[in-house]
Amino acid sequence: MKKILVWIMALAMIESMAFAVGSQETTAEPKELTVSFWTAPNQGQFNFWDSIIKEFNDEKVQVDGKTIHIAAQMMPETPSSEAGIQNALATNTVPAISTNINRGFATTLVQSGRVYDLQDEQFFKDIVKSRNMETIIPGWKIEGKQYVLPIYANAMGYHWNSKALKELGFSDRVPTTVDDIKTLITNFQKRKDTRMKEMGISHIFLRSELGRPELWWNRWYDFEMQYNAFSQGKSIVEGDTLTMDSQVSKQVFEFLGMFGNTIQMAEDTTAFEKKNVPYVVMITAPWDVPKYDAAGMKYGIDGDYIYGPPIVLQKGDIPYTFADAKGLVFYKGGNVTEEMHKGAIAFVSWVYSQKRNAQTDLDWFKTTGMLPMRGDTTTNLILADYISGKQILQDQAKLIPNSIPAMAHGAISEILTAMGENGLCTYILKSSTLKPFSAPDATSFVTKAIAPLCISSV
Repeated sequence: MKKILVWIMALAMIESMAFAVGSQETTAEPKELTVSFWTAPNQGQFNFWDSIIKEFNDEKVQVDGKTIHIAAQMMPETPSSEAGIQNALATNTVPAISTNINRGFATTLVQSGRVYDLQDEQFFKDIVKSRNMETIIPGWKIEGKQYVLPIYANAMGYHWNSKALKELGFSDRVPTTVDDIKTLITNFQKRKDTRMKEMGISHIFLRSELGRPELWWNRWYDFEMQYNAFSQGKSIVEGDTLTMDSQVSKQVFEFLGMFGNTIQMAEDTTAFEKKNVPYVVMITAPWDVPKYDAAGMKYGIDGDYIYGPPIVLQKGDIPYTFADAKGLVFYKGGNVTEEMHKGAIAFVSWVYSQKRNAQTDLDWFKTTGMLPMRGDTTTNLILADYISGKQILQDQAKLIPNSIPAMAHGAISEILTAMGENGLCTYILKSSTLKPFSAPDATSFVTKAIAPLCISSV
């Protein structure tokens, strides 16, 4: 009996020790790995990602034996999202992934050495292929490498007054070439005091921002958009080298100056919501659509307004444009461990897998109203089915494959401010006092715009 009791006690001790060891192992090796994710400080975007993250977390995806749990929050908004990320880097509280990164700020992150180069990663190549981004991704290079996975783009173009176009010789299409614009200006001049006056149209081009150099970001929409089209997608800056083609810049200046006093330099924020629109064209973006819908405006060449691509030098040129575009990056170093990075890759690979990437992008568009940055929006079965019959979405989507994000330089605001202060805005303020086709040679203005830029030139 005593022997039996001794055996029982011994077994109990062994079980107790095993339980204790198991408990210690559980404490030392957690089975769940939390990976932090920051979204843009926007409720709609947060809602989109939060829904996807809940679905992913329910899948219990494992990496190296640990279940990945994605924890999302909005990035700080004050004083800016960029400042919030830089503070997180400095204090080692940065997430493993964040969205809301444009190419300009991504350059700053690259120079800090705190984001991963994705160029040779297989998961990145797979996503590029599955979203048909082969023609898009070259425009996102920073110092010759890829650091950002593009998510969405607001491709810029022209907003045309359809009724005015019909009166000026464009009854079935929008102007697309410089020669088309010359024809349009000539016809406007002939009918300015007759049919145009009857329609209440006083100017061709509404663009008060061309006289406001302090609004530097507007150079994205007027200068960069047309530079991309005229240069056929050439860069402006590469690393710390100014690669901007001065001859192409001169062409852009003189193209805009060609309108002369038919540019409306006064601000008129509701012009294209009026029953009688007083202008022929302005620069626009997809985010403006809701206000035109609210104003009861009908889209199409036979309606009230229609979108058109940037103007190209000649027929057959590709209408490259500027994209107000952002993507996501993977942070490294500091508080972000290698296994967190692996978990981040697992999550993003799942979101944009071959099986679900199109549905992900469709859900994104339905939630945010912003088109996904992919090359097959008009042909992918899932996406095309949704936008079929919606001409405005089709016209916007056509611009995405040829859209180029902001220049890759940390001093982007200084560069574009100089472009306006010393060159473009000064030139347009002078040209807008002259008759159309009377603008001066822009060479000296381009030279003055480039001169103060504190970067090297080719």
